Amino acid sequence: MELKVYNSEKFERGKLWYIAFASVFVIIFLVSIFYKNIVWAILMFFLLGGYLYYGIINNQEIKIKITDDWLIIWDRLSNRKNFTGYSLEIDPEKQNIKNIVFITQKHHNIHTISDSNENMRKFLEQLNKFLPMIGEFPQTFWEKVSRKMKL
Repeated sequence: MELKVYNSEKFERGKLWYIAFASVFVIIFLVSIFYKNIVWAILMFFLLGGYLYYGIINNQEIKIKITDDWLIIWDRLSNRKNFTGYSLEIDPEKQNIKNIVFITQKHHNIHTISDSNENMRKFLEQLNKFLPMIGEFPQTFWEKVSRKMKL
């Protein structure tokens, strides 16, 4: 059984978010030029390039497969016993399942689902046989902030 997801959490950003992001970037860039801090101005472009690259990499559609002993996420083979469970996140506006989160002892992987509801239902039925569903999962303060800001 397999499920189509994005390589990471995919955020739906409005026009206002992009205007605010560009405005902050331009203001910091202009202030650094005004104070003749060329290093900071160049660093801003490296940060912008890294952010754009990260955005491209995380928008790739991948597949998650369940086998008898393994959970294969894209090209990573993981023993199902390494996972403590999974969690589902609901989109509050659309009232449907948006993300699936695979939880281990030390970290978690968030993937936005891009498959049909029927295929997702079948995948979750299969997954429930091997992993328990967990309501909440631990997130750091900075992760909560970055997710709230849709970074």
